[in-house]
Amino acid sequence: MNKQELRDAIAKQTKMPKSQVLSMMDACFDQIEKSLGKGKEVRLVGFGTWKKVKRKARAGRNPQTGKKLTIKARNVAKFSMGQHLFDQLN
Repeated sequence: MNKQELRDAIAKQTKMPKSQVLSMMDACFDQIEKSLGKGKEVRLVGFGTWKKVKRKARAGRNPQTGKKLTIKARNVAKFSMGQHLFDQLN
């Protein structure tokens, strides 16, 4: 499912205009990005939690040439699913 398909499904379920649903989705994603950028975790009970995690530098290799290289340390977003989502999937 892509963003437009999600928008359409929410609009159909809530009977709201697609433009309004898209604005709310964008605002929601923007707030998640801002919170993660500040190092805060975002927890939606039952659905899951996003948190900012520091990934260590590590050794890697270029798949085309086989040359070894170092992959720099960086921040990534980690998602852990909540119990309700886990139950729906299993």
